[in-house]
Parts: sequence; C-alpha cells; structure tokens
Amino acid sequence: MQKCFSVPPMLFSLLISFASTAISRETTFPLQISSNGRHFVDGQGYPFLYHADTGWQIFSQLTTEEAREYLLFRKNQGFNTIQTQIVMSPEQVDRYGRPPFGGDADFSRPDPAYHDHVARVLDIADSLGLLVTMSQPWLGCCEEGFGNRPDKPIRRNGPDKNRKYGEYLGRKFSRFNNLFWIIGGDNDPKGDLKEIVAFAEGLRAAAPKHQLLTYHASASHSSTDLFHYADWLGFSMVYTYWRDKPGEWVNPEQMPEVYEVCLREYNKSHVMPFILGEAQYEGFTGNDIGTPFQVRRQPYWIMLCGGAGHAYGSELWNFPANWREIMLYPGAGQLRHFIDFFSALPWWMLVPDQRHRVVVAGYGEYMKTDYVTTAVSEDSKLLVSYLSQRQTLVADLSKLHGGTKTARWFDPRNGQYRDVPNISPNALNQFTPPSNEDWVLLVKSK
Repeated sequence: MQKCFSVPPMLFSLLISFASTAISRETTFPLQISSNGRHFVDGQGYPFLYHADTGWQIFSQLTTEEAREYLLFRKNQGFNTIQTQIVMSPEQVDRYGRPPFGGDADFSRPDPAYHDHVARVLDIADSLGLLVTMSQPWLGCCEEGFGNRPDKPIRRNGPDKNRKYGEYLGRKFSRFNNLFWIIGGDNDPKGDLKEIVAFAEGLRAAAPKHQLLTYHASASHSSTDLFHYADWLGFSMVYTYWRDKPGEWVNPEQMPEVYEVCLREYNKSHVMPFILGEAQYEGFTGNDIGTPFQVRRQPYWIMLCGGAGHAYGSELWNFPANWREIMLYPGAGQLRHFIDFFSALPWWMLVPDQRHRVVVAGYGEYMKTDYVTTAVSEDSKLLVSYLSQRQTLVADLSKLHGGTKTARWFDPRNGQYRDVPNISPNALNQFTPPSNEDWVLLVKSK
C-alpha cells in the first residue's frame, strides 16, 4: 500500500505552474450533441471527449480560492470536466457557514449566498475552459442524501416545491455555457419518483437547452434504463463496480464490468451520448476503491465500446484534509496519457468490433478482465485494442483499408510508443504486448 505524503505549498505551486495541458486547443462552450448522437461537440463543431474528475463536494468543502487551486491543478493534469454536487446532504453548510436552504431544508427557500458561491466557482471553471456537471438534490445511495425515505427532504417538499427549486436553479445558473446537470444521485428514484421527475421538468423548463441533463442511477443501472424516452434526458450515464474485487455489499459475479455496461448502452435503439459517470475510485480504503491499474483501464474500455467519455474518481471526492496529496495519486497522472492518446486520433469515428471481424482470436473471455476491447474507425483505417494483461491477439489486417499499415504499442503508464516491426499488411498477424502489464495496440493504414 502506498503511503500518503505531504506536499509543501511552494512545491505544490510549482507543480501547478509547470504542468502542461493535454488539450492542444481550448473548448468553445456551449457543447451540443453530435449529428450522429454518439458524442459531444463544442461551439466550433470540434468533438469533445468528456474527461472528468469527481470533485463532488467542491462547493461545500472548499473556499473560493481553494476551489480555484483545485480546478487549476486538474486542468493542468488534462481534465476538462468536473462532476459536482451543489450539496450532498441536508445538514451540510459551506466553508463560510452558510446552509443551502432556509428552514428545514425547505426547497422553496434556497439560500442566495450559498448559491452565489456556487456561481463564483462556476465562473472560475469557465475561465479555465472546464465543463461542470452539477447535481442537485443528491438522492444518496445510503440515506446520506436528500432522498430514500418519506421523512427526507425530497419527498417532504413534495412535487410542487421540487419543481420550483428546479426552476430556481435553471434561472439562477442560466448564464453559464459550461454547465451540464445530474438528476438523482447514486440511486434509482424508487419512492421519490414523482418529486425527482418534477424537479427535472422544472429545471429543463427554466435552464437553457444547451445545459444537458443526465440521471445518476444506482449501479449497474444507466440513465436510459430508467428514463430512456424522458423529454428532459439529454445524455446517459453508466455506472458499475466490483466485478473483480469482492465487496461487502455486492456479489461480484452479479456486477458487470465497465465494458459490459458500455456495450449494452451502445446497442440500445434510441441513440444518445453516454459517459461512465462512476466506477472504481483510486485509493486505499473502502469497497469501491481501486488501484491505478483499475482506474486506468476504465476509460479505455468505455472509449472502445462507443462511449463519449468518463469520470475518474479518488478519495478526494469529499475533500479531506489531505486533498492536495490525493490529487497527486499516480492513476490521475497516468490518465494524462489517456487523453493525449485519444486527442491525437479521430476517436469519434471508432466503432466497437463486437463481432471480432478484425481481432479474430486471443481476445479473452467476455465478462472477465482479460477480455480485449477493440474498435475500428468508420473508414476502416484505424484499429485500437486495449489489453488489460499480456496475451497474444490475432488480427486480420486485410480488413483494414489501405496498402501501407503501421502498428505500435502504447504504454498507458508513461505515454510512450513502441513500434511493431515486420507486420503483414493484408494477412493475419499476431500481436503480443512487450510486458505483463496493460497495453494499447494501435494500427493505422494509409
């Protein structure tokens, strides 16, 4: 187990100053959905790969200046999106001692000063070119949030106050072009369904149309499992944990891998962009905590299974006292190479090779971690495969168009490439990674 270490303030400032950005061009907000319905594009039509950190409690746990520090550091690590909660639980106040509501979490009495602080942080994110995906009211997985019981605020406020609070938020934050919304929060609506729908409809009616809405269900449900044809649903979120890590709550044999939920979402008849909103978090304690390898493989899985992006998570989510140290976890740093890799490719053209038309053997066993996800571009000039362990793939390169073909291995730990010599451009080829760790195979043709 890696031990946490302290970072002197001066060194931390230098890390911020000298970190380079992974994105070569700035995003022009607002975003919209691409013409094929599979991903997001910015105001100039450039594809936007949703690459988020889950800084869930930034508004309640950080001052404005601390929020600026956090956002700048994540920006410099290559993240372009932050997933947040306006507030997670009814009892919370912000760092200035302000509650989100007057009275007993009365949705008809939102506190203006609390929500003004949220707006100031959104302004900072906007100035840095960051998208913010914001949740309210957080339903909660385990009765820690606003829902799940008749005496909790969501149901206690009733549909009318939920709708009016949605309208208030839509008006309050209508000027932001860099804003998406999350409805729900780590749970299915269950007994709170009427109130949740009323809130979503109120928010959708008042917010500008470019502020897209999604729903954060309970693992391993997606937004479209619950609200596939809801008028307010703009994009879908998939969510899963634990297939290869036994936990106290879930039988791991019943929890699908990330690539399983992604392919299921991709194959639905009603097409909309989907992102991996949560999966295993990087850290050392808890039943949903993973290693750098586990948090590293998740985004490759979703991007090769038709997704529009993902969210990385860590023990930073509620900003404990050592949050600056947690930002230096190795998995977050290695995801810099993920965004660099896909930013150099027409990733929006990739189509999952579900029928193994190109990678014909050696792709492992479905529902296991050795399963190799592969995608091929629409013009059949690009192949990308992610291997979570060392095994030999057999690829039929005759299925790729073009006479000249090159193959390289990409190391997701350090961002370096290794050429694969002597490939046969129009025949079966065997590809074995350089080591026992995870690797990405990249084949291009001209």
